[in-house]
Amino acid sequence: MKKITSVLLLLAITSLVFATGSKEATQKQEGGKTITILSVTSPETNALKVLAKKFKELNPDYDVVFNEQGRLGYFTNVTTQLVGGTDAFDLIQDNTTYMTELAAAGTLEPWDKYLNNPKLTDLKAYDLADLPIKLTYKGKIYCIPTDLSSQVYYYRKDFITKPADTWNELIALAKKNTGTASTKYGTILTAMTGGPEAPKIFDTVIWSFGGDVIDKNGKVAINSDAVKKAANVYRSLKPYMPEDITTYNYPKVFDAMKSGLVAQAVPFWNAAWNNIKLSDSKFKDKYGITLIPGVRQKDGSIRRTPQTHGWGLVMNVKSHNKLAAWKFLVYATSKEGFKIRGKHGGSIYRPSLLNAPENAGDPYFSVMAKTYSLARMEPLVPYYSKMHEILNQMVADILTTNKPIENILARTEKNLINLKAKYE
Repeated sequence: MKKITSVLLLLAITSLVFATGSKEATQKQEGGKTITILSVTSPETNALKVLAKKFKELNPDYDVVFNEQGRLGYFTNVTTQLVGGTDAFDLIQDNTTYMTELAAAGTLEPWDKYLNNPKLTDLKAYDLADLPIKLTYKGKIYCIPTDLSSQVYYYRKDFITKPADTWNELIALAKKNTGTASTKYGTILTAMTGGPEAPKIFDTVIWSFGGDVIDKNGKVAINSDAVKKAANVYRSLKPYMPEDITTYNYPKVFDAMKSGLVAQAVPFWNAAWNNIKLSDSKFKDKYGITLIPGVRQKDGSIRRTPQTHGWGLVMNVKSHNKLAAWKFLVYATSKEGFKIRGKHGGSIYRPSLLNAPENAGDPYFSVMAKTYSLARMEPLVPYYSKMHEILNQMVADILTTNKPIENILARTEKNLINLKAKYE
């Protein structure tokens, strides 16, 4: 109990959230029919708002109210609200990778009793098997993402006729297309240190070389030849990216794409495809999309392993409107819900929709169907946020210093081993 309390106090100051909770679902719990959602300003939220209007049309007795906040400080606020026991929100939008950190705290309501109640959910129509990602803790589902993010490869198809299959090919294309009449930078990626993006992007490169941060046996594996090779890819790309690349988060990379400053954006998030198509950028039709590069194997195949995580709505255990909230949740993650949100800036990851005949002509859907079949999630460890602090420092040192990579990885390994020991 002392360890859990310490984690909660730490997270309330610094980081992000997901958790648990359980009560019987009864008609008395429905309360009112106004569903209040705490959400972050984002394309995903815009798509949810469109969905909410359609939900209202289908269910005129219900109302959906969004309490939208900017990204700055959002995750800290979410943590503080949940740990503090707020009942002001029925649903909360959050990043799924952080669920484990508060999974034992009892702040979120598990979904199982709603999913398995035939009066509340038509499981056949809902098609649970068509949802490849389900966030669980101790055998219970706490979130099925509304949006799943993974990395893809954007390139200027007006002058890059063959995108890179390997990291070495990417480096060559980046060099060729830096400082030209067409583009200022040969490539770009999200390497902003201090947040969650830089380690996720670097994972994609590490995994392609067969490496890992925490291996499948739970052992710290960061100090390996595979990770050294991944670090050398970053250092080789550094001359062809903005000097302040460690300040580049999603909005800055996306703005660079919109303004035509970059020849390639890779690895970069799949959300950018819909976002740029819906933008007013004069370059929006000049980008192609394909699988991320990887490492060629002896048999000629390419090992590509994009990282994936999601945005999702989780149910507040303190909600007084649980059945109303569930009614919206099941609609938001239904096939119809995915179709609606997908047309308005949200992401689609149900295989049945990605592979549907009507989507065959859109390169995005075929790329994402392959991407999600290759993708993997990071280990959802209870020290996730602190682990990211250590990994952010590692990425920053790789990209902004001339320190030997061996020294950087040795220090990172030591720090991760010490961190992990505190939770054992």
